[in-house]
Amino acid sequence: MLRHDDVNTLRSGAGDNVSKSEKKKNKNKKSKDRPESVAGADWTWKEQVDLVKLTKSPIQASLLQLDSNELNKLALEGFLSIMKYMGDYPMAKGQSEVDSVYTILMNCHKHEALRDETYCQVMKQTTNNKSSRPDSCQRGWRLFSITAAYFSCSEVLKPYLFKYHETAAYDKRRAYHGTAMVCLQNLRKTLRYGGRKNVPSIEEITAITAGRNSKRQMYRLPGGTERVINTKSTSVVQDIIEEICGVINVRSEQEMEEYSLYCIVEGDTFTMPLAREEYILDVTTELQKNQQVYYLIFCRSVWHYPMRLDNALYIEIVFNQIAPDYLEGLLLVMPGEQISQDCVYDIAKVAALLHRAFDLDHMPTMKETKYLLPKPALSVRDIKPPQWVNLVQSSWKEVEHFKPSQAKAQVLEVLEKWSLFGSSFFAVRRDADPAERSEHILALNRNGVHFLDVITHETLMHYPYSEVISTRKVKSEEGPLFLDMKCGNLMQQRVTRIQTDQAHEISRLIRQYITIQQRIQQQSVKEESNLASR
Repeated sequence: MLRHDDVNTLRSGAGDNVSKSEKKKNKNKKSKDRPESVAGADWTWKEQVDLVKLTKSPIQASLLQLDSNELNKLALEGFLSIMKYMGDYPMAKGQSEVDSVYTILMNCHKHEALRDETYCQVMKQTTNNKSSRPDSCQRGWRLFSITAAYFSCSEVLKPYLFKYHETAAYDKRRAYHGTAMVCLQNLRKTLRYGGRKNVPSIEEITAITAGRNSKRQMYRLPGGTERVINTKSTSVVQDIIEEICGVINVRSEQEMEEYSLYCIVEGDTFTMPLAREEYILDVTTELQKNQQVYYLIFCRSVWHYPMRLDNALYIEIVFNQIAPDYLEGLLLVMPGEQISQDCVYDIAKVAALLHRAFDLDHMPTMKETKYLLPKPALSVRDIKPPQWVNLVQSSWKEVEHFKPSQAKAQVLEVLEKWSLFGSSFFAVRRDADPAERSEHILALNRNGVHFLDVITHETLMHYPYSEVISTRKVKSEEGPLFLDMKCGNLMQQRVTRIQTDQAHEISRLIRQYITIQQRIQQQSVKEESNLASR
């Protein structure tokens, strides 16, 4: 429990006027002989003890030294709200528990100085709690759990606050030790991620006041599948990614880094993945307040680790990310605008597999076949539509008995061998020689940065990540956004400038691929060193 000398330490300047001899003299006296005041001091030991014990009446001054009368007034208002919530002070007409919690959270959100004050006030009211209300202390700890879910504290208060929570949480004799453990978990999370950035909605406060600590939040997966996850006030993006990765059997931290959570807002052309330390309910509350339609979508954003076909949901996610790019023709490389014979057979087989993946059990017709082929395949001169139909129907015999999930896995196995599989594609304009074509498709994958021909998808320029020195986003006065990519080595360097509205996402992906490769190199060096030392 917080001792009176602990709070004395926290109160800046308290007792500074008391001489060492006076303190020693007073300390050696028995309690009953202590005078109510010490000559030359503005506090007494009794007052200090009372500071950290429950009071049945509102305080007249803040527990900690605050900078202004306004903050002191808000501190008193907050203490009154705490007493009302705990049932130790009558509510005003028309007031509710939610109003009390909202007042506390709003004051702490607007004034960081009140956060330590609020924590100290709740500690005071839950220490030596002998309230006539039997649930007063339990409600105080519930209020602790709410506050700890939203706000961090100062480094000065941190050790005291943790000690107070740990003492209560680990003592199973106490009726509220379970709530104290929740407080401790919330506090650890808040100190790790910095606490909520936005004021929670009235609906959220109403729910947590009623003891409902999580909200059923919908998350979408590629292909339109939806998954409901109980999302807490303290849930951050990393928590959701870890939970869904666990379901698809992705266990290692390194592989989890390849997955992201995107917030797609209706009307926005481009989007970035949410930062991993961002609070989910901070994002959704702000969007709901602005009455915006949004979707939270989990997907794979980096493709370094090889595929795993041991999990049905994993296959579903990856298939639904790959299939649109494949049908658009982005994975298809056509030197001289022609398709190699091996690639023709792959396309025919994939078409038959796609037909089965959509749970169709009849042979593909001519009308259906054109929707099963990559768009550029329909325009090649050497193969006419009837020939494509014959090829697809011939492949159908091999796959017609597959289950849809098996067909999807087979599609991925075939396409995984293609050079552009696992690429993120961006339409860009490169500042180049006027004689050269400036429009390109930029493909980022585990092998590096590729500038592709818009029609044939042949690689015109390629930079492995080992040669990418830096990226820099540049906003021109006219408005367009550019990305400067410096590549080369110590002897020779070249800056390639590309115009793209997705410069932020391109830069982020390049940095992530570079980080992965550097980590792999470091692991390799470490393993070699360990082998050499044996």
